[in-house]
Amino acid sequence: MKCRSCNKEEFLEFISLNSQPPANAFLKESDFDKEVLYPLDVTCCRNCFLVQLTDESYIPRDKLFLDYAYASSISGGLRNHFTELADKIKSEFNPKIVVDIGSNDGVLLKPLLELGCEAIGVEPAGNLAKQANDKGLETICSYFDKYTVDKIISEKRKADIVVASNVFAHSDKLKLMAKCMLKLIKKDGTIIIEVQYLMDTLKDVTFDNIYHEHYNYWSLTSLVNFFNNLSGKIYRVEKLDNHGGSIRVYVKKNNKVKIEKSVKELLKQEEKFGIKKYQTYKDFAKKVYKIRDNVKKNISKLTKNNNKIIGYGSPAKATTALNFFGISNEIECIIEDNKLKQGKFLPGM
Repeated sequence: MKCRSCNKEEFLEFISLNSQPPANAFLKESDFDKEVLYPLDVTCCRNCFLVQLTDESYIPRDKLFLDYAYASSISGGLRNHFTELADKIKSEFNPKIVVDIGSNDGVLLKPLLELGCEAIGVEPAGNLAKQANDKGLETICSYFDKYTVDKIISEKRKADIVVASNVFAHSDKLKLMAKCMLKLIKKDGTIIIEVQYLMDTLKDVTFDNIYHEHYNYWSLTSLVNFFNNLSGKIYRVEKLDNHGGSIRVYVKKNNKVKIEKSVKELLKQEEKFGIKKYQTYKDFAKKVYKIRDNVKKNISKLTKNNNKIIGYGSPAKATTALNFFGISNEIECIIEDNKLKQGKFLPGM
């Protein structure tokens, strides 16, 4: 196995969440015998500190993303988040062209368009790209690669802003994607990347953020190491509350750009926390296994007393947690407002 960021081959393996199905592969009853489980094991690169799934846990992207059951616009919180991001992009950069990679159902494209920006989405999931285009939100149904970049540049021109929200977690071709982003932006353009924040995951023990769609788990340390090996420079970072804790980084392809205080301060915090220490990851694993034991014990007590347990919401996190805990029939049903999931069964359950 080679690191997806730096190509080194030295790793610190620290947790296994057993074999699991793809987290968003919701099932009809007729699909039960077709379900496949894959290992869900996590490791950390000794060189650049990118936390990532092992090769054995890798599922080809076509099995995960071409028909996708997660529509961002269903969540009021996410709609507000991307409306605020659109306002920020407009007020600070006043761009003419914005490209959103992994644009889902157009949750960011819509407010950008309403603010007068030309907004183009790139989305591989055919069902979501169709939803966006049906709403008049220009979306290219494709993975983000050099052919897509060349198409955008030839038909339009280079972008002022390229946005990638949580895409860096989902990509197994990081360098190719980053190089394409750097090619797509203008000389003075900006790349805005949001990722779930590894330090929050480790501190809060939110292990349910781990699933097969997330190949990579980023700290600022690992992101800086990644872009330092390319012609890009992270010059600003912001902490966010969404997805259990995230960070937003701003990247220029001008290596002489001034690095803001926010970057230096957060790198120091990560160093102090122990982001480069193996013991930090081993301690996280111990806490996760303890949570599993406690939950199983508490669920057992409830069911023995003939209590009914009903789930509220079925995010990918639920698939990870319940499959790891080994909990299935103990839960009567789940209430869910996402129509793509209604009437189906939770993967593995």
